Order: sequence, then structure tokens, then C-alpha cells
Amino acid sequence: MSVTINISDLDIQVTADRLTQEAFAPFGDVVTNPRPELHPTAYAAQGGSLPYEGVSANQGTAIKYSHVSKPKNLYAQAPSGSGELIMSQFVCEARQLKETRDPSQREFTVSVLERHPFTSQTFSPLMSTSSMYLVIVAPSLPPSPLDEGLPVPTGDGLPGRGLPDLRRLRAFVATNRQAVTYGAGTWHAPMVAMGKEATTLDFLVVQFASGAAEEDCQLSVFEPDEPKIRVRVPVIRTRSGKL
Repeated sequence: MSVTINISDLDIQVTADRLTQEAFAPFGDVVTNPRPELHPTAYAAQGGSLPYEGVSANQGTAIKYSHVSKPKNLYAQAPSGSGELIMSQFVCEARQLKETRDPSQREFTVSVLERHPFTSQTFSPLMSTSSMYLVIVAPSLPPSPLDEGLPVPTGDGLPGRGLPDLRRLRAFVATNRQAVTYGAGTWHAPMVAMGKEATTLDFLVVQFASGAAEEDCQLSVFEPDEPKIRVRVPVIRTRSGKL
């Protein structure tokens, strides 16, 4: 189900930051190894306190971190009444970002945002030919006549009505060492893989769904279709070259 939003009076430009849990906290979770320098065997021998209730596991050959993300199933409040856990694989072709007058930046134009009001959605990168992706999110505005027909959960602390607040749009650059969970009801752009032409970034995607289109995914489509909402992405050099 989609809502068309006229953005002819807007001219928004944001610069993408590196993805961190602290910056992304209002929108969901970032999942990454909190202690990448710590080897499981070394920790099994020395012990000590770890984040996320970390403990030694698998006969000392692993470290288990618990509750690294908070999946949410709110389909009990949906018109359908229930949703099931689904796991999908997305193979995302790298988008070719537009060059700008500043050689240190590239640009991506946002033409649509989506949300999943009754479920969180986790994207976990898999080994691929691309290694970076762009995460674009926005909080919600107060309810308006434009969104009154969209089904949403209600109650304190639950995502409710409201179209995306484009003036508070945020963008982040993530690597394939980071998974991201969009909180239920969080407006976000469809996945934007970045890299050389013809490369891809694969994701394992975990969410709940009912099969009812208006419950599972709601779209805000922006018109006119011209660069009104732009994300500037710093050029980042990788082992295979720059983005």
C-alpha cells in the first residue's frame, strides 16, 4: 500500500555518517562484533566481563553474545491477527551514485521510503562482491489525513500513524561486518548496496509477515521525480578501490 507525497516545496540534503549503535539507536539496532580483537580461546582462558552478557561457548572455541537485537512481532494487533517468521535472501545490485562537484562525495536521490508497522526487519550481509551499503531512515510525523487508512498498531511505545519526517532524515554508511535491524514502524529506504558496477551485496533478511500487503509493507512515494531529497556519501576507499 502506498501514499504519494508531493515534495515540490522541499530541498533536503543530508550527509551520511558511519553507522554506529549510538547514532542509530532511535531507529533500531546495529549488530556487529563488540570485541573484534578478542579471540575466543584467549577469552576462555582469561575470562572477564563482556557486553551483551558475553560468555565462552562451544568448548571455549566461541564467544556467545546474547540479545544483540530486539525482534518484534506486533501482528496480534493487525487486522489479520497473526504473522509468521520468515527468512528471505536479497541479492542487491550496487547502486551507482551520482558524481558531485565535490570529488570527495557522491550523491544518492531518495524517491521512496517504506515501513513495516507490525514487525522489525533485520538485514544481515553475506559474503558478496560488494562490501558496503547505505542505510537511510526517518522518524514519523504526527498523524495526518494522508495516512489515516494505513493499519498500524496502537498503544504506548508502539509505532503508530504518521508519514516520514523528511526534514529529520538520517543516513549511515554500513559495512558487511554490520547487520542492521529496523525497528517496527521505522521509515527507511529500500536497501542501497554500494560498490563497483555489476557487484552485489547479499543479505539474509529476517522479519514477521502476514501476507497482507497493507500490513507487511507501506510505502511513501515522493513526487515530482527529481532530486529533491539527496544523500551525500563520502567517497570511501576500499581494498578494491573507491566507491
